[in-house]
Amino acid sequence: MNEMKSIQLYKSLTEKLDAHEVKVLNKYNVHIRCRKGCADCCILESVFPVDAYVIYNAVLSGDILRENLGFDETPGRCVFLDKGLCSIYNVRPVICRTHGYPVFVEGRTDFCPENFKDLKSLDSEFILDLENLNKALASINIIFQREIEEGEIFLKERITLRELKGYILENA
Repeated sequence: MNEMKSIQLYKSLTEKLDAHEVKVLNKYNVHIRCRKGCADCCILESVFPVDAYVIYNAVLSGDILRENLGFDETPGRCVFLDKGLCSIYNVRPVICRTHGYPVFVEGRTDFCPENFKDLKSLDSEFILDLENLNKALASINIIFQREIEEGEIFLKERITLRELKGYILENA
């Protein structure tokens, strides 16, 4: 079966984000406190359906074992955390790939307050334009919703991670 065009576009977007992360880390590693086990930013409530589908499909295909999924029930925490670690890291949503790193949003540069503490400025090539990223993701999501032929849950505007967790437990 051929992969949907939207999923190809989504994977291309996440590959670009991952490459950007490597570039930021190569330049600013000593100024970044984000490390494996830091889950301070893991408070995401909902995602675009295309994000949810990629996670669901990773479980369905066996790329992520259902029994290895973390299901943190702490209010305000991501349900996919397992002892502070992301159990869906390789297929984490787009927004999770930007957390902690410099983004330009609402006319200003923002990043985790634990990062870049001793820097006065950042080179602009290392700052993601979050509004443009969100527009690209929203466009990919529109294409995805036109292509998807299964699961009413994937036709919603947003999907909560708790909802996705339930869907995975029932269907994967």
